[in-house]
Amino acid sequence: MKITGVFLLLSLAFLCLANCSEYKRLQRGRPIYCEKLYQPFCGSDGKTYNNKCTFCKAVL
Repeated sequence: MKITGVFLLLSLAFLCLANCSEYKRLQRGRPIYCEKLYQPFCGSDGKTYNNKCTFCKAVL
């Protein structure tokens, strides 16, 4: 049961990182500015972010 839980958690983390691929193309060292649009996005860390952009900003 533990192995299944760990696998599921790692799979979710991978999917979340894959979702932020559009933000990884930005130049390193340049800030990411997000709109103040409220579209709740659940992060793999258990937090709910205002939107996908704020989640990806926290991940990157």
